[in-house]
Formats: sequence, structure tokens, C-alpha cells
Amino acid sequence: MLGAGVEHTYKCFSTGTDLFHQNATWFLKQLYPALSFDEQLRHVWMTEGRLCSLTKEGSSTKDRTCAKHYLVRQIDLLPNATTVAFGWKAHHHMRGMNARWIKAFALSPPGANHSDAKPSWTEAIAQIKARGRAG
Repeated sequence: MLGAGVEHTYKCFSTGTDLFHQNATWFLKQLYPALSFDEQLRHVWMTEGRLCSLTKEGSSTKDRTCAKHYLVRQIDLLPNATTVAFGWKAHHHMRGMNARWIKAFALSPPGANHSDAKPSWTEAIAQIKARGRAG
């Protein structure tokens, strides 16, 4: 089951199934233009912000508890990485964590449809490159 999930996710990103996947792969291509998609994946860690289920949508207390228990541990595993939080929910999860992160618009609609979305992604790319984390 896990293998099938990984295969499906890979296919969605590699073929650009929808706007989210297209925007995510566009972002990777801007960071690592000379690399293939498989090579680009060796340079990134993609994860969810919440990392646990909620019984009620919008339950901010549990959101923060889950992020602090799970997300922060993932970030701690990569102390030299640059973290980009895409969208309001990701920003919400990152607040209060002891990590440096870059704020950008969501890669999926409706945030991705905002006129400032692509400029925020371009700015995030510039910040990552300025830190010497891509090229």
C-alpha cells in the first residue's frame, strides 16, 4: 500500500496532474534548472504542515500540537536546509517554531490563483539561492 501511494504521488508530480503539481515542479525547475526531475527530488524534502488527522477542520490547538510534535522533528533532521512554507496553513504551523523559514503563497488554488502568488515563489527562490542552497 505504501509503495502504491509513493508511486501515485511520484506520477502526479512528474506528469503535472493538476495546478498544485504543476506549480511545485515549476518551483523545482527554477531552483535546479540543469537537473532532471528525479535529480531535483534528491535536493528537496516535501512534507505536510500538520502531519496528523483532525476530528474537526480548523482546530488550531491540535494543528499546532501536531506541527510541534512532528513537523519540527522533520525540520530538526535537516538543520542546514531552507524551509519554505507555502500558504496560510503552512505559515500557521511554522509560527512559534524555532526554525528559519520563508513565507510564500500556496502552490494550490485558491492561493495559487492570487496575482501575488508567482512573485512570492520567485522571491522564495531568490532567497534560497542567496543562501547558497540551489543552483
